[in-house]
Amino acid sequence: MKLLLDEMLSPDIAELLRGRGYDVEAIAGSEHAELSDPNVLDLARSQQRALVTNNVRDFRPLHVAAVQAGHAGHYGMVFMAGNFRRSKADIGRIADALEVKLRQHPGLEDLANAEDWL
Repeated sequence: MKLLLDEMLSPDIAELLRGRGYDVEAIAGSEHAELSDPNVLDLARSQQRALVTNNVRDFRPLHVAAVQAGHAGHYGMVFMAGNFRRSKADIGRIADALEVKLRQHPGLEDLANAEDWL
């Protein structure tokens, strides 16, 4: 599985995970920083990446719509609960939690059209 971190997640998390050998990109700090939520999902789909976000309110309906028959689907979503701390001090903890998910779903389509939670 490859990951795309939504804009609220530090690119430092992606950098840590890349250093561990994983294919992870971040929206924050990239040319994609101003994309709408549907366009973020389209970007993740086009890059064959699962999307990591704590924006459950907006992305859960997009997930449900994408997996309906005849729709485009996606490569997975990893949701973070709203109370999951995302401070600078938590970057290592978030990277560790995502590494567990990456190990659980090593194949490109292991989480396709499904969701998981941190």
